[in-house]
Amino acid sequence: MSAEGVALERDGAVAVLRLCRPDRLNALSAAMRHAIAARLREVAADPGIGVLLLRGEGRAFCAGADLDDMPEDAFAWRERILLAQAQHLALIRMDKIVVAAVQGAAYGGGASLALAADILLLAEDARLGFPFVHLGIVPDGGAAFLLQARLGGAVALDLLLTGGTLPAEEARRLGLTRRVAPVAGFDAAALALAQEVAALPREALALTKSLCRQRWGQGLDNALAHEADAFALATTTASHRAALAAARRRQSAPRKGS
Repeated sequence: MSAEGVALERDGAVAVLRLCRPDRLNALSAAMRHAIAARLREVAADPGIGVLLLRGEGRAFCAGADLDDMPEDAFAWRERILLAQAQHLALIRMDKIVVAAVQGAAYGGGASLALAADILLLAEDARLGFPFVHLGIVPDGGAAFLLQARLGGAVALDLLLTGGTLPAEEARRLGLTRRVAPVAGFDAAALALAQEVAALPREALALTKSLCRQRWGQGLDNALAHEADAFALATTTASHRAALAAARRRQSAPRKGS
């Protein structure tokens, strides 16, 4: 089934949640966020599903927030951030194993979504980007907490303070993932990995995930509360408004050769 740029498919014990706006590099609109929330509830409630595979259609996983569908005031921004946080918490807390298969760009909110997965599979062309500071905002969706938990404080802080990008091979070298696959056949490799995990004992997987995630516990909850407040505050600044206007101009400018 599909709705608002999001499709949910089933392959045995594997559910595949696919972002389906390839013409916009799967940039997240408000409608997509609500559709994702609904699909995650379906997955969480289905006892036949053991693994959730997150994918992006086309040449990118997710380019982050849709610049043409952004709130106009801090209160609306805070509500949007809370929705993203709830989705990522749902991924972290569900008893299904979540695999994010990232090809091409995973920027901003797209990188945050990938970081909420339990297992990260990157295509050789994958790039995780954290351009929040360039837009005059703070990391969302738990990105600051999750990136530090996975990489350690020094590397995470460098990426977040400079708006840096992490190519697939560097991500593997730094320990963000142990899995990088060729672009050719990437869809098949992602599904094979998800099916491999889904064939393992379901209860043991859920318990192992719970054990590994429990050390985050209260720290993640506190971090998300501070994140929502900080993000809303950042959207009230003149620097954010100027950066957002510049980004929209770049997005709408015709590409060379077109």
